[in-house]
Amino acid sequence: QSPAAVEARKAALSLLSPSIVKPSKQFLLALIGELRGIRYTDRFTKISEPAMVPFEKPVNLTFFPDYPQFVDTPMDLETVVKKVENSEYATPEDFEYDINLIFRNCERYNVPKKNDHIILMAKHCAKSFRKLFSIRMKGGMKSYDVKPQDLTTKETKKRKTPEPDHAGSDVAKPTKKKVKTEQQPPTTKSGKATPRISITASTAKSTQRSKSPMNSESGGANKRRIQLTAPRANPNEPVPLHVAINQVKERYSIRRPYKGLEGWEGACGRFFRELMRHPWISAGRPKFIFHAPVTALFPEVRDAYAAKIKTPMDLTTVEAKLLNGRIYTGSQEMVDDIALVFANAITFNKAGHDEGDPMSCAYFDASRHLLIYTRWLSLDHLSAYLTNDSEFPETPSEDGQISKWTLNHANKKKAREEMENYVFKAYIDRGEEGDRYTLMETDCEKLLKSLRHQSDLRYMTFFLQPLYPADYAAYIAKPRDWEYCQRKLQKREYDTFAEIVEDLRLIFSNALKYNARGKGTDTVSGRAYDSAIYMSTKLEVAIDKMLLSVSNRMEQEKIDHITAEREIEAAERLENERLRKEWRERSQSVGAAHEDIKTRVETVETVRLIQRRAPQRKSVMDFEFPFFEEDEGAGRHEQSHMEVIRQQKLIYEKQLQARIKMRNVTNAVGLNVLARLTECEKARVWAQQMATQELARKMVPMDEDDATQRRQGSQYSPNDGNQLALLGSTVATELNKPGRSQIKMAIHKNPKRKKKSKFPPLLLSEEE
Repeated sequence: QSPAAVEARKAALSLLSPSIVKPSKQFLLALIGELRGIRYTDRFTKISEPAMVPFEKPVNLTFFPDYPQFVDTPMDLETVVKKVENSEYATPEDFEYDINLIFRNCERYNVPKKNDHIILMAKHCAKSFRKLFSIRMKGGMKSYDVKPQDLTTKETKKRKTPEPDHAGSDVAKPTKKKVKTEQQPPTTKSGKATPRISITASTAKSTQRSKSPMNSESGGANKRRIQLTAPRANPNEPVPLHVAINQVKERYSIRRPYKGLEGWEGACGRFFRELMRHPWISAGRPKFIFHAPVTALFPEVRDAYAAKIKTPMDLTTVEAKLLNGRIYTGSQEMVDDIALVFANAITFNKAGHDEGDPMSCAYFDASRHLLIYTRWLSLDHLSAYLTNDSEFPETPSEDGQISKWTLNHANKKKAREEMENYVFKAYIDRGEEGDRYTLMETDCEKLLKSLRHQSDLRYMTFFLQPLYPADYAAYIAKPRDWEYCQRKLQKREYDTFAEIVEDLRLIFSNALKYNARGKGTDTVSGRAYDSAIYMSTKLEVAIDKMLLSVSNRMEQEKIDHITAEREIEAAERLENERLRKEWRERSQSVGAAHEDIKTRVETVETVRLIQRRAPQRKSVMDFEFPFFEEDEGAGRHEQSHMEVIRQQKLIYEKQLQARIKMRNVTNAVGLNVLARLTECEKARVWAQQMATQELARKMVPMDEDDATQRRQGSQYSPNDGNQLALLGSTVATELNKPGRSQIKMAIHKNPKRKKKSKFPPLLLSEEE
């Protein structure tokens, strides 16, 4: 209340209220441009697509007539752009509200319809927009108000003006050279790149001088190269895998990025990267090594390898040749080199496989499968570059392998038939209804979801639900729809992959058969016919991907199982050899002791025979698991978390069913007891009524004494118990009537029968 405080309060109130900054068009349009660049990758099909395409334009009410029932305020990106151009947004929060309204409307309409794909896409876009909006708001809106011309002029001025050198040239220049050296390693005239090393301040000057052409050939440069590089190892010693890979890459100095490959080179790059994702040869933890020359990793087999293999090849060399861009002239040459890698491994390990060597057997089986998988994968990823030069596929060699094939349509057709024989004849590993899908059931689910992308909704509208015309049954014997296949999969009614593929194909073949009359017309029937053609083509592409992944996984699991069994047998052989060696040593020690006793004591010669039975392996039956030890207490199976949850869920369901059954039994018993009590009550009332009627009928007329008693106050009551007792039980009288049928109850005990003996009694004669 002091005068100073009052003056300060007046001064504060007299200040103008802060004004809200209105966002500029450039700022909002830049945000919309970045929002349109967001991409969404489906986690099941791994298909990447622009995420904002479904939200660009207003919802078409012709295809979605019930949209106004769910959404009161429609909003789309095109409407937002118009409002930005008309300067209708007073604050950035208004713009943020409209963008979020797009995604909220999408969820409000699609959540009841269970359109998971568009819901996940909307959530991804909303999350990306919130992150993008917060970053741009923290950076400020003034940076977007500058015109592009002003930005270019400022950048050119910055380039022309040299930076001030406050610390001198000797210290400032090496920092620049450090960045350049880390991004692009220096090269010599021979084209070999020096190893990438981290350069510190002490070595910056020497590195800068080695970049100059005059010092690159001098002796000083050679000395520096010897000091900076690691000393060369002995050629007869094995080299680590990463060192061997770097040695291969150094032979090819030019290495383009994968993003720069186009045409057939781009297709080959995608094919190679997909092949390298195989779990056996993935770059993270490869199980089998095909990435470097064999002689560098195993120098002890150099002579034997050179005698068998005339053209060595490895996967790193194939990749380096592709990225070089001057070696391969077509996709066929690259595929031949990759096939040569696995064909060489089969040739070299065949002798060891016949002898039973575990390492040779493992590499032999893995190389056979990888050769087949490479053929399938190349014919699928390079389908745009297949030729029609031959109508007949490649014939396998004597060992049943195709080590070299041509990229043509005949070989692709044969590869598809091989995959169908693998997959369609295999039974699906089904789980319980309500549980999570198994791996095979997940593949079936991916096949179903590949037809439910938001971009294909206008085509799949005709095939989602069983909305058939009135005369549909007259033309189609087996109607099918997408929801029918999904329900059948959830109930675990599919036994094989062939059944679900047949049902999905039947959806579109039925549509083509019924709507053939409207082909080429602008009617509903004509649009359904065109949609069936489009979706059937997409279904076949999805089936090809499923066949490739499932057949690869099935064959991989089979080979892993065989390899594990082979390792168990090898371990058992080693154990048997160890036991035999111990037995020999023990028997020799016992024999030496006997000889010593024989020389010292002259007695009768005794011979001790020790016979040890060789351990025999039990024959593996169908129900035995070779991965676990047969000894008691060893190798017990530890349940995983999911198995424990599944077991507890089954126990809970059994308890729930038992409680329901007990409740039903209790209700039945209670109702039975209630019915019997009701009948007893009715019988008691009936007996009382009959007794009253009988008493009234047999009542004797009153004499003078009775009249005197009535006048004295002792009135007669027909319900008098004494009177009823005098007349006897009327129920017994009713039951003893001559014409009434009697109910008799008797309890009979079943006599126990003696069991007949299986053998006749033994008759003994008197003599015996």
